[in-house]
Amino acid sequence: MNRILPAAAILALHLTGACATSPSIVESLSPGGTEFVLARVPGADHLVIQVAWPTDWAVNTGINHAAPILAMRSQFLGGAEGFEPGALKVQLNDAGAEAYLTLDSQFIYGTIVLPREGAEDVLAAINVHLRAPRFDELWFRRVRDEYMNHLEESLRKPQALTFDTTRWLTFGDHIYLRSQSFEGSLDAVRTVKRFDLVSWARATYSSAPQAFIVAGDIDAGTAGRLVDILLRGLPGNPPSPASLPIGAPDAGSVLIHVPHARDSYVTISGAIPVPAEWPKIHDGFIVSTLSRSDGGLLHDAVRDSLRATYSIEADYGEIHYNSHFLAIHGSVDTSRVNEYVEAILQTYGEFVESPSLKGLDQYLASMEESLERRRNHPVSLSLSVLRAVLRGIDVSGIPDRLASAERFSADVIRGRVRNAYPSTDELLIVVASPDSGVLPGACVIETPEEVLECDLN
Repeated sequence: MNRILPAAAILALHLTGACATSPSIVESLSPGGTEFVLARVPGADHLVIQVAWPTDWAVNTGINHAAPILAMRSQFLGGAEGFEPGALKVQLNDAGAEAYLTLDSQFIYGTIVLPREGAEDVLAAINVHLRAPRFDELWFRRVRDEYMNHLEESLRKPQALTFDTTRWLTFGDHIYLRSQSFEGSLDAVRTVKRFDLVSWARATYSSAPQAFIVAGDIDAGTAGRLVDILLRGLPGNPPSPASLPIGAPDAGSVLIHVPHARDSYVTISGAIPVPAEWPKIHDGFIVSTLSRSDGGLLHDAVRDSLRATYSIEADYGEIHYNSHFLAIHGSVDTSRVNEYVEAILQTYGEFVESPSLKGLDQYLASMEESLERRRNHPVSLSLSVLRAVLRGIDVSGIPDRLASAERFSADVIRGRVRNAYPSTDELLIVVASPDSGVLPGACVIETPEEVLECDLN
């Protein structure tokens, strides 16, 4: 459920694979005085730019919190000074380039992939859309209405209700921290105005981003000039990133009564400490061991022991960089909710006490291959560098770290499970069900925010 920069996975399909020569990473300064990191990938066909601008929108009570979401979706569509709505999209397509904005609770990210030839013109056009966006009224209404329809449909789903309830317990009335996808509220979307988008954008995009990464086959001098083109004319006073609580859900059991639901949905979750290094290979192996379809422990417990055909997933995710969690979730026949929950808790508890390492060698071999590809891939490498910069980690050793998974031994996996993963009595169980009596002893509520009135001790 890690949602940071999802567009990068799509962009990766457009770029070349491994390069013949090893990449290098250098911290540089543009002619205009902007610090940036150059990840030089010899032989790469395209350039990749990753920019992170800080934002305090998640804790700023003075803004309509739908504005950043809708601005992100329409910044490059709604026109700008000298550009009609949709004109940038046409220019990007003609140039063989792509540009996306994505948002989390502390940063808004710009991801740009473009050929070296003509890069200056493309970046100059994007700069205008960051510096002087129009947010055309007709396009604004279109984006707002489409998002409203998406949000109304999403909020009716039992799965969304269980996760929303979990976030209420984790962050209380910090509503915009609760929402993993930062969807906001229906009232905020209904009342947002075009001016709210303009105001937020003008206060957010600055000439002093928190991180600026350039990746590709390019020298530092040329890369620095491209940095200055993208940031030209933007104000120099960025907001500080929001200071956010880590958050951990209370343990206990909650049932959300959803009369219209066809089946029940179970979500079992708990906080886990943020790992010291990226990539999170150990957590990837742990959740795979629990829920993969070919021998995953929880999958086998549900499918084989219960003779059920339900799907079950285990994920690790992040609300923000310092708040990570484990979530085990899936649909279940309402008549068998208790069996489902008991099977999950028993299997998970046994795993924490004695972690299974089945398939570790195969997993690490696969990761070695994957990491080597990422090490030589401009999109993947630039994302790794971006995460390192935002976490204050030395970037110089990233190519070497991506080249080897050897440090993730069996002992490291065991230690991560035993020292970081919650025990069964530290887990929160949330069930959304059409039957209010299927989880004996649970606090029964009708809406997620009501969980704050529950006594789970």
